[in-house]
Amino acid sequence: MRRFFTAIAVVIVVVMLHGSAWAFWGLGGSRESGSGLDLVQGYDRNTVVTLTGRVAASPDPASDPVTMVLLVGTEKVTLVLGPRWYLQDDTLEWKNGDTVTVRGSKAQGKDGRTYLLTQSINTPGSGQMILRNESGRPGWSGGSVGAQGGSGGVQQRSGGGAGMRRGR
Repeated sequence: MRRFFTAIAVVIVVVMLHGSAWAFWGLGGSRESGSGLDLVQGYDRNTVVTLTGRVAASPDPASDPVTMVLLVGTEKVTLVLGPRWYLQDDTLEWKNGDTVTVRGSKAQGKDGRTYLLTQSINTPGSGQMILRNESGRPGWSGGSVGAQGGSGGVQQRSGGGAGMRRGR
């Protein structure tokens, strides 16, 4: 009987360790997209970059997750802004050709496309939309949204303009 419980405990530990290793690809996590990327646990602070480019495909607020395509040189990068329900009250006014600067975790999707799990993006009205805190925790995953510091919340920096994330 003792061997049985030991074997069960070993299996549970192996499954838990294996799950965290696969979380980046969406196999151990919470918000998986068609790219295979986990939109919550897939943010990797070691791959954070700041990019400036032109909007090649403006955001579609009806898509889930809400994405837009940025042309950085000759490379197309799909910006993952967040789940539709989280952005539903925001005005996403970026238009094709607008120049934007974004910060986030760059990743290669299973579909071969380049993605940026967006932490922040400048808005058309010279403001900034903050979608994740410095550690990469998204505002839609709970915590004190709008709080400074604190338990992983997301803070909105003012600057005017549409598309501002004020927290809820």
